[in-house]
Amino acid sequence: MPDGGFAEPGRSAGADATTAWCVMAFRAAGVDPGSVRVNGNSPLDFLATQSGSWHSVTDYERTLMAVAAGSGNPSSFGGVDLVAKVQSYQRAGGNIGDAINSNAFGILAYRAAGLAIPPGAVDWHKSRQNGDGGWGNSPGAASNPDMTAASIMALRAAGVSPEDASIQNALAHLHSIQNADGGFSFQPGSSDVSATAWCVQAIVAAGQDPAGAGWSKGGNTPHGFVASMQASDGRFYWMQGADKNPVWTTAYAVCALAGKPYPVGVTYATSPGGQEGAGSGEAAGGEPAPAPGGTGQEPEAPGGDAEETAESPVEEEKAQEPGTAAAAVAESEDEAPAVSKVETAGEKEPDGSAGGTSFLIWLIPVLVAVPLLSLGGWRLYLRYR
Repeated sequence: MPDGGFAEPGRSAGADATTAWCVMAFRAAGVDPGSVRVNGNSPLDFLATQSGSWHSVTDYERTLMAVAAGSGNPSSFGGVDLVAKVQSYQRAGGNIGDAINSNAFGILAYRAAGLAIPPGAVDWHKSRQNGDGGWGNSPGAASNPDMTAASIMALRAAGVSPEDASIQNALAHLHSIQNADGGFSFQPGSSDVSATAWCVQAIVAAGQDPAGAGWSKGGNTPHGFVASMQASDGRFYWMQGADKNPVWTTAYAVCALAGKPYPVGVTYATSPGGQEGAGSGEAAGGEPAPAPGGTGQEPEAPGGDAEETAESPVEEEKAQEPGTAAAAVAESEDEAPAVSKVETAGEKEPDGSAGGTSFLIWLIPVLVAVPLLSLGGWRLYLRYR
């Protein structure tokens, strides 16, 4: 968009949440989000004008992750101290907000900002795990793949070992709900790219290969499902026969295919004794797992850097359009100690149907090569105008 933001088809101006996820996608793909400009405006320039639309804990968590992914300063962005805002939702027991996604994205946001993660946030999250190994939108709610994947990424970001029972049980749950086509679905029925992309990232965060035999069902893998859903113009379909929120869906798919869990740009270091460390940034140590068939190196791109922050598990707020699968329940609180209310996660955007590529002025040129991500070399060949 001319203002530097991203939005779904039919919009004339950038949208806050969509832009934040796109910033993380660029970083995951090895492109400096600050170098992506229209009329001199970058996605971060646009986000800096959006403070008036940040009202919930997940708004602050998502934005913090995007700012960190874009190499900005989360403590002073758009006239807001995003770090202090997220911290203001931390409860006495350490949990960040009272919803599964607010705590998960809170952990991811803390990690993106290089902050120590409260042990209570981890303990709270583990104690809310369902008996089937998954997590739902709120404590005690039925498990779904989106929140289970977000929780795995959050626990790993907090330094929980992939061998910990909480993560092993969560992976077992994902195995139990994986569809025959290799993907996952938030709603009963066909697999969708949004849920599957989050699961791919969670599998990578747990040190496993989402394109490997361990996640193959009849030769179909989660990674393969996401890759198969890319259109010729570079965008990703949300589901077979459904082209909802193509920009948002594409941003999720890029992070998944690049093998970058949230928060983008942060690695999971292992300290002596097998315990996971909480280092931040690339200096933290080894990647959680190489991308399928790859070496664990950052994807290469002409003139690009490598780099997100959580929808924040916060899950941020996952995009949900009527009939789309990527839905999550987000806690929305206008002021820290205020009583929380549950709302649909994710800013709603007008449905975007296929047709035309103007809505991906910058994103599609970067992603046009993603469909052919080679499992043998796992390199993203990026190009952008």
